[in-house]
Amino acid sequence: MLNSLITVGCEIVQSGLVQGAGGNLSCRIDDTIHITASGAKLGALTADDFVAVTTEGQTTSLRKPSSELLMHRAVYAALPWARVVLHAHPPKAIALGALGRDLPALTPDFYLHLGPCVPLVSYVTPTTKELADAVSQIIVGQRAALLQNHGVIVAGTDAASALLRLQLLEEAAGIRLMALAVGEPRALSPADCKALDEITGGRYRISP
Repeated sequence: MLNSLITVGCEIVQSGLVQGAGGNLSCRIDDTIHITASGAKLGALTADDFVAVTTEGQTTSLRKPSSELLMHRAVYAALPWARVVLHAHPPKAIALGALGRDLPALTPDFYLHLGPCVPLVSYVTPTTKELADAVSQIIVGQRAALLQNHGVIVAGTDAASALLRLQLLEEAAGIRLMALAVGEPRALSPADCKALDEITGGRYRISP
């Protein structure tokens, strides 16, 4: 799992979804969360850049875990199926969140991987318990959330699914911003989503 996260770190830096240490990655293995260390450069991670922390927040590592550990722990507590959590600062998603907008499904692919809408968490000071609490409340039943004036948080059952959700979220945010420049874009309606579920035998129904 750590090797997969190391690869994800390279990919999200190379694609411009984060800059330098501007984000954090984690995975949950049994009752232990492995999270990137404070200040770790995501594009050049090694296994030594991950700090093992219990789900209660205890660690014996000499390195300091990411300052967003509380938020990662909140996501794992809210989503028992989650095994990977990615926090990044993708520019288009940040721009959309700064407008006070959530991100409804605009395409079937978005609905398949992220559900009918990625909700917005109103701005809370980063790294705080208040932010973790706000994310915990919003992300129940979701796969991702926009963090206003901050970034995004995405969960998956593995590194590949979490990365795909992050990529699709940023792509959809860019599409929505382009559409907002000329009008109000049409999102998939509940009836559209139901029809996708029915015509595919449930293949498009959101799952972990």
